[in-house]
Amino acid sequence: MKEISTKTANLFTAKPDDSIEMCMNKMLVKDIRHLPMLDDGGKCVGLLSVKDLVKAVVAEKEKQVEQLANFALGKGGHFSSE
Repeated sequence: MKEISTKTANLFTAKPDDSIEMCMNKMLVKDIRHLPMLDDGGKCVGLLSVKDLVKAVVAEKEKQVEQLANFALGKGGHFSSE
């Protein structure tokens, strides 16, 4: 196992309150695809993958597009007919 695992001193981790952008930056800087998520006590509470982060970014962008489309169509604002 020592041959394939990262030494603790070189291990990059995330915290539950880290932003998506912060986690992506850590992965890009170190060229890694997975990031262990540790709680305040140092216990592993999850494992983030690049795929997890991409899904979150896509969902966020889709929500923004929907909000802008609704705004452009006059839905959901103060002057909406709905």
